[in-house]
Amino acid sequence: MNGKEIFMFTSKAVPKLIEKCLNINNLLLDEIDLFIFHQANSFMLDHIRRKIKIPKEKFYIYLEDVGNTVSSTIPIALDHAVKNKKIQKGMNVLIAGFGVGYSYGATIIKY
Repeated sequence: MNGKEIFMFTSKAVPKLIEKCLNINNLLLDEIDLFIFHQANSFMLDHIRRKIKIPKEKFYIYLEDVGNTVSSTIPIALDHAVKNKKIQKGMNVLIAGFGVGYSYGATIIKY
């Protein structure tokens, strides 16, 4: 795996993905209560968060106990956020996955 190339791809693709997801759902960035992305690594996540201008308090990272579990990172982080009351009824949660084979996707969940 070419880590530098993956980082560059992700840095360009994910912000566009988030913008498109918001547009399709007729929502603004401020209308999202919590963002949960694929838990690749904290450096990449923080870089993307800053690039998109997502406030730190709205960006959920859960890597310390599980690390990068590939396709399971989003469901694991969602479960952890719910158990820790970071997600409440009525919240808009934007989830975004990216990685293997330069694939990516995002959606918004209304709790």
